[in-house]
Amino acid sequence: MTVAIHQPHYFPWLGYLAKMACVDQFIYMDTVQLEKRSCMIRNRIVDTDGQIRYLNITCEKNNHYEREYRELRIQDFGVWTARQKGILIHAYKKCPYFDEVWNAIAPIFHTEHEFLCDVTIHSIQILRDIFRIDTPVVLQSNLEIDSSLKRGKLILGICKAVGADTYFAGRGASMQYLDVEEFEREGVRVAYQNFNHPVYGQVGNHPFVTGLSALDMLFNLGVDKARELFWDSVGKEMDL
Repeated sequence: MTVAIHQPHYFPWLGYLAKMACVDQFIYMDTVQLEKRSCMIRNRIVDTDGQIRYLNITCEKNNHYEREYRELRIQDFGVWTARQKGILIHAYKKCPYFDEVWNAIAPIFHTEHEFLCDVTIHSIQILRDIFRIDTPVVLQSNLEIDSSLKRGKLILGICKAVGADTYFAGRGASMQYLDVEEFEREGVRVAYQNFNHPVYGQVGNHPFVTGLSALDMLFNLGVDKARELFWDSVGKEMDL
């Protein structure tokens, strides 16, 4: 069984969703700590003038970088949802598929979750439904794992807890701390993602901006075309 493991991200980028689509099981790391300026609490879109805009969620600030992610409560729901709606409307209102995508993502602005983790996972589920990703998902907090494990050893512990024989890793920071030989000794092969971000037309007069929230491709292309382009990219990755 091939698994991928990642913190929940808010309306994640296409590579995150592609990783999820390529594996047999995806584990949300909900007991780790919030990382500063990370997609665990915000994500990026691009305005018509090429400026990056952030969709931020407001959460409680009391020792929030020291507590488990799943323990963090959101604050000022009406304020940050209104701010995000304004940013999205300003950036994408001229897109011909605006109403279609807006109606699909609207539940995130109407559901007042108590915890940050529930908001981010809800946003991922919305995208899973749109892109038709049916990979089973599991919360790390529901697994029997040694709580003292950190970084690479934690990843290995999760793999063993779910019976994985292959860990599908990204090419980011994890490459610096994964001990591939240790994984192999424990019977877990490490495979690395090779995601090529699709290029598509973005509203506005600016060079293409990559790595944004998947919302950008949806607003610009509409659900059907975005889904087609997404699965074409996933298919190429799985053929490597």
